[in-house]
Amino acid sequence: MKTFLNSTALAALVLGIAASASPVAAQESLLFGAILKTPANPHWNAMSQGITDAAEEIGGIEVVVSTVASEGAAEQQLNNCESMLLREPDALIVGAINSNILLPCLQRATEQGIAIVDLDYNLDRVIAESAGVEVTFTAGNDGNDTGGVGADFVVEQLGGEPSGPVLVIEGLPGNPVGAARGEGFRARLAEIAPGLEVTTLNGDWDRGKSADITNDTLQRTPDLQAVFAANDTMALGAAEALLAAGHDDVPVVGVDGSADAIESIRSGRLTATVGQFPYLVGKRSVELLNDMIRNGGELDTYQGTGQSVITQEVLEAGTDEMIQYLR
Repeated sequence: MKTFLNSTALAALVLGIAASASPVAAQESLLFGAILKTPANPHWNAMSQGITDAAEEIGGIEVVVSTVASEGAAEQQLNNCESMLLREPDALIVGAINSNILLPCLQRATEQGIAIVDLDYNLDRVIAESAGVEVTFTAGNDGNDTGGVGADFVVEQLGGEPSGPVLVIEGLPGNPVGAARGEGFRARLAEIAPGLEVTTLNGDWDRGKSADITNDTLQRTPDLQAVFAANDTMALGAAEALLAAGHDDVPVVGVDGSADAIESIRSGRLTATVGQFPYLVGKRSVELLNDMIRNGGELDTYQGTGQSVITQEVLEAGTDEMIQYLR
């Protein structure tokens, strides 16, 4: 069952300590509250679908999904969290806009014994723990690893010993996911292609702003070698700007594996995306919570869900088993 409060393979990353909960009767109904970002972003639509599909497949789980109007609507997300606590859920599945805004609500959830799942590494563990927030587990992929995968692919595309300017487009300032992906990309690039010079700018997860950033960068550095964007929405904006300027030979790599990105890759416009498979992240979150709460299962506090570089060739071959989780 899914309720909207507002309109507005499977690798375990063995880190952290084990989390557990006392099992409850299998027939007892569970209530999970999902505090997500804007449905305007396909990533969060896929995440929501994975959460609700898993609940329906398992049975006996009601999911209440709460979303916000925009990527920056942090206060609205806090209000959604506070409203969700009034329902006394068994767990909160959280895609936080930043590491700070939800802390008062999540601290109360911890006091009430409510399990907290961090989606996509959006909650900084140090900040959370210092505020009295106990994160039960994080589901997704470490942003630094994702950025490193993107850097490996870019250098492979450029070949030889590349040199020249590279543009990195991160998300909203202060968002740990975009920052980690950018940092991972830069660190890996410095190791394997020190001749490439990186400029990093914030695209605020926005397609139009990212297109403008790319245009401005081309004006300053017409020999731009590649673009890495911390999500697909920004990568699509960059690709559009490059194509319009006649620079369709510049590789552009996004992150997530959104439906729009996959369509663009199939058509040969976007070069690649480091697929995060948000549908799978949402689905596994519910499956793991169910096992922990109902069966007393123990799990590591970081749960990796796998990632793959998706290119036109990969899509045509259809042999990567992770492709089944694209939405």
